[in-house]
Amino acid sequence: MVRDYLSACRFPTVEVGGVPVPRVILGHLPFVGESYQGSERNREYAARFSRVENTVRVMRRAVEDYGVTVFAAAAHLGEELPRLFYRAIEETVEATGVEIAVIPCLRIPLKLDGEPVDDYRRWLTYYEIERSLTDEKALREKYLNDPILQCREGWKRRFSEALRGCLKPYRAEALRSLQVDYRVLDEEVKSIEGFNPILVELGSETDFLAMVGRLDLLSETVEWLRGRLDLPVVLGVHHAGTTIPILERAQIDFCGYITPVNPLGALMLPDMDAALKAIRAAEKPVIAIKPLAGGRVPPEEALSFVYEDVNVEACMVGAASEEEVEEDFSTALRILTKPSKHSLTEEVREGSR
Repeated sequence: MVRDYLSACRFPTVEVGGVPVPRVILGHLPFVGESYQGSERNREYAARFSRVENTVRVMRRAVEDYGVTVFAAAAHLGEELPRLFYRAIEETVEATGVEIAVIPCLRIPLKLDGEPVDDYRRWLTYYEIERSLTDEKALREKYLNDPILQCREGWKRRFSEALRGCLKPYRAEALRSLQVDYRVLDEEVKSIEGFNPILVELGSETDFLAMVGRLDLLSETVEWLRGRLDLPVVLGVHHAGTTIPILERAQIDFCGYITPVNPLGALMLPDMDAALKAIRAAEKPVIAIKPLAGGRVPPEEALSFVYEDVNVEACMVGAASEEEVEEDFSTALRILTKPSKHSLTEEVREGSR
């Protein structure tokens, strides 16, 4: 008999959209070959996790030793590593007798005049909007030298060229014809059905729709997805300082945010201060991603910042080895289960009676 994910979980939980969610979630990106440390490390991860037994070994350690029972995930449209990731989940459930739940991220497939939205023009549009909200020199430095963005192949060269006028940002009049390709989105949904999703995340194209004023299209997409899966929807955000205030005012039926939070401010846009201000003021739950900034911050520093300083509801933490599982999740367990100052005060009061 398989134990359900909640009874097997060793971490405190929070409610997101009425769904119990552990405050620690296993990130999936290492398993699909993304390290945020450059192409050489990506190739190393891809080779390691092309053998499903290696993925199962890491997953089992997380489930059996630390009670991590909810995993981040993504759609897979025929790619090999994502397919093997889901196969590893099935084998881990069979080996451990523990149900694993997932929070899959689905890309919003945006099209303009029948063509996919260009990633660099999209980022140039973000830049044009955000430079009117903050110091442009600092913003340019952030966009070009952010350690996570730098891991994109050719990022600095290509975005520098875009800033010099090789590309143009999207203009409001053109964006009136922006559309979501629901055929592609439906294929993404089909790929994650049957793997016990408890929430579903729409990806960081959310930033684009919010920042260019197409909240109508974002709301339509959220409603379509809720109807298709009958699950609460959370929104992926990379530009928290700009996008979260817009979404807080919007009449959209979503239940939380998934956004980078780390002590380096990596991929916290338009800058760390603005992102933290918006995250702390958010009325909806926040699930942090990239807490270790791609392995650049030690777990103790990273998770203390995320849970104690910023005080987010939950966090996705990736691990590429059994050793990383032990280091990351033992640290998280210690931080999240130690008595709070309030609890200690109550214990003193009880002892004095």
